[in-house]
Amino acid sequence: MIGGGVAGAFAGIILARLPQIGPITVLDRDGAFGRGLAYSAKAKWHRINVPASKMGGLGAEDNGFVEWLTETGQADWPDYSTSFVPRRVYGDYISTKFNELTGTGRVTPRQDAALSITRQDHDYRVATASGATIDADLVFLCLGNQPPSPFPGIEASPRSITNVWAPGALDPIDKDDRVLVIGTGATAVDMVIDLVHRGMRAPITMVSRRGLLPLIDVPAQTDPDPMNSFPVPTARGLLAALLRDTRRKVAAGIPWQTMVDTFRLSIGELYRNASEAERARFARHLRAIWMVHRHRLAPDVAELLEQLQRDKQLDVIAGRITSAVATLSGHDVTIRKRGHGETINLATNWILNCTGPEERYDRLGDPLIKSLLATGQARTGFNGLGLDVAPTCELRDSAGRVQPGFYAIGPATRGAFWEVTAASNIRRQLLAVSEQLKTP
Repeated sequence: MIGGGVAGAFAGIILARLPQIGPITVLDRDGAFGRGLAYSAKAKWHRINVPASKMGGLGAEDNGFVEWLTETGQADWPDYSTSFVPRRVYGDYISTKFNELTGTGRVTPRQDAALSITRQDHDYRVATASGATIDADLVFLCLGNQPPSPFPGIEASPRSITNVWAPGALDPIDKDDRVLVIGTGATAVDMVIDLVHRGMRAPITMVSRRGLLPLIDVPAQTDPDPMNSFPVPTARGLLAALLRDTRRKVAAGIPWQTMVDTFRLSIGELYRNASEAERARFARHLRAIWMVHRHRLAPDVAELLEQLQRDKQLDVIAGRITSAVATLSGHDVTIRKRGHGETINLATNWILNCTGPEERYDRLGDPLIKSLLATGQARTGFNGLGLDVAPTCELRDSAGRVQPGFYAIGPATRGAFWEVTAASNIRRQLLAVSEQLKTP
């Protein structure tokens, strides 16, 4: 396993159950086994964006996370809002289960980074940063989310922070500094909440093309009549079908969140079967709308954002940055608002790039990814997203040939499956691979 975050830990745990699988080595450059970047967050207000009951466990149907919370005395939330537990707690769960496995000797964790992978007849050789080589019959790329690229059009400055998750990234920001947050998704919300908890007094500005914040979550309900047949997979046709189904059920008292959660179970297959033109149309027109409905907020977090806007401490703008000139105290920024072309001039002390992880793998500086693309052992996925994989999650080389036993899991498969970042999606991918490996 290359990458020891949640995906790498899941891979080790799930594959170790197969008797035909021999010793398993898991590499992680930071040694954050079972946590990765997402679940290493220490602040209690950095929470998972679904209630604990939706996180599942280590198998297809179990409720292992909630059971573990109960066993450890942590399932004590008084209401729905507080069942969105801190992300570090989910990291505790996965790392605990992973450490139990490493204690048996079945899995060996190593703090190291893979630099290249070469085919050796019917197996693979992994060269690492420490100078070691590891021979393996199966290789899993469990790379997690990649760091964001610098936002275009922003003049370089120490006051423009590209990686907001770097240790101490927000520490230089004074409580009276003006902050511009680029993005309005989950990372942007995390940073706004972080600044507020740090005592920020100056107004905060968020900007994105559509200016859409994630929507509010509600307690889960069962869809009494889930959609099980779909029109020809066009972006417009699928949206129309989902809207009809949702409006009918909302009129019967079922929250729209239920239908979105049901539909997302099918979106991976629908996306995979759609034409390239329709995939591109979805990404261009519907991606932002889907994301705010799909990745939602705990009710109390949504209320906090609304209160911040009412108090004029938070301003959310739909528009794009046309220029950001570095100054001694930050940047002079010009924003063109969406729709009518009005421009806003803003003097800001700090710019935070919260546009999310880099998904175009041809832009990454990671030595392993650069090596795989340069040698033709991998090629980028559709629209440059991630790496190209077969339906089995096995990588395709530059000629499109499937490489048996060489897998990519999670965000690296975005171009093929779309819904790939949630723990449930990663678990589903690995359980499917596990079933394949059971077949002689």
